[in-house]
Amino acid sequence: MNNTKYRWNSYCLYDYRGVEDHLSAMAAKGWQLERAGNTFWKYRREEPARVRYAVTYSADASQFNPGPTQGQQSLEELCGAAGWTKVSDWFQMQIFSTRDPNAVPLETDETLRLACIHRAMRKNFLPSCIVILLLSLWMSSSLLYSLISGNLYRLFENNSRLFSGTMFLLLAALEVYTLQHYYRWRRRSLRSLEEGGPCAPLSPGYRRLNIVLLVLVALLMASYLLLEACTGGRGRALFYVAYLALFALLVFLVRRTTSLLRRFRASKNLNIILTLAVDAVLAFTLVGSLVYGAVRFDWFFGVGSGETYIYRSREWDANPREDLPLTLAELTGERYDHVRRRAFESGSFFLPQRDYSETALFHDGPKTCGLYYSIYEPRFPRLYQATLNQFLERDTDNGPIYGMEIAYLPDDPAPWGAEAAYRRHINGTPMADWLLCYPGRLVDLDLDEAPTEAQKELVFERLGA
Repeated sequence: MNNTKYRWNSYCLYDYRGVEDHLSAMAAKGWQLERAGNTFWKYRREEPARVRYAVTYSADASQFNPGPTQGQQSLEELCGAAGWTKVSDWFQMQIFSTRDPNAVPLETDETLRLACIHRAMRKNFLPSCIVILLLSLWMSSSLLYSLISGNLYRLFENNSRLFSGTMFLLLAALEVYTLQHYYRWRRRSLRSLEEGGPCAPLSPGYRRLNIVLLVLVALLMASYLLLEACTGGRGRALFYVAYLALFALLVFLVRRTTSLLRRFRASKNLNIILTLAVDAVLAFTLVGSLVYGAVRFDWFFGVGSGETYIYRSREWDANPREDLPLTLAELTGERYDHVRRRAFESGSFFLPQRDYSETALFHDGPKTCGLYYSIYEPRFPRLYQATLNQFLERDTDNGPIYGMEIAYLPDDPAPWGAEAAYRRHINGTPMADWLLCYPGRLVDLDLDEAPTEAQKELVFERLGA
């Protein structure tokens, strides 16, 4: 029989009545609180009993303190004299219990209780809410910009931006609701105290929203991983899973560092400094290792054929992959002894994108030639038009930054078998780059030189049809 259990903490710091009622109900079921953690609370199995719990607040309490402060010790002594036993603490919240039905309440002055709660909130909870809110808004800024500007291409460009932006936007909404919820409760409590009553009761809406948010985030994460796996983004899905695992490991190690420093009686300021230093070093090490692994094993930059060899100081495929829709040998009619081919599926479920590249050694070198193309297949007409507009406007906007005027200008679509064709120009000079519009498909083609009519027809057969 399992004698311990963990439960996710959905309570807010000022919900003292909710915590007291919850812990009393758990004790009646045979589960006594053992430790109130930051995220999960630990319970131990005991005989069901009628236990009263009381919550009070100590403004000088901190998770970085080497031990109970003088204020906490004095509070514990006073509560012990009144028949209450310290159970645990959660930030500034101090939790006591008693089995004596006649024990006097710990808090009798509701005005003082509200003042203590507000001091505790200003010290810890409210600043962290504001930091998380700002961070969430920053992380979802791309999604917000896409929604406000109506840029469908940016909105659906990749699964990661769409789903992670939505998750951070939900988190930002929760933090806004948390701040509004607290100050509305405080105003109601102040009015109640002016009328001679207690602090206002707190509705369970915040806890329910916490649970709903957790379910939504879990569904979004599962949907994201499923879509990435189904649309060829297995490398990105693997990166995301590894990132979550490393983030959980980082949080665990940082908290263990704080606990270890408390055990060694490090001062509060020293604990904070060393914890932040360990956090920075671990974050840099773990994230750096993850990025290195992603690059090393080609999670993002396309998949080759596996085994390679070095010739003329360059890497080539020992067994070039054969699944490219169009290869250099087919396009030029030449035979290449040394080639490097890569294929990569990106985009999103709503805007699938397949990228192909091939580099070959011309004759025996040292000159090389290349073929690069991307195929976009928007799921609905408005997204098709938005993707086309993104191409036609993107380079024109970015070109002047590099001292160049870059633009896609209309070209004859007939030789390509396309509905429309655009050729890239730099400072008015035409380049060997085309954007080709086919029904339900856009092809971004980058060649080394202008193609012949026969080559254009082959492009249509392989990429446009």
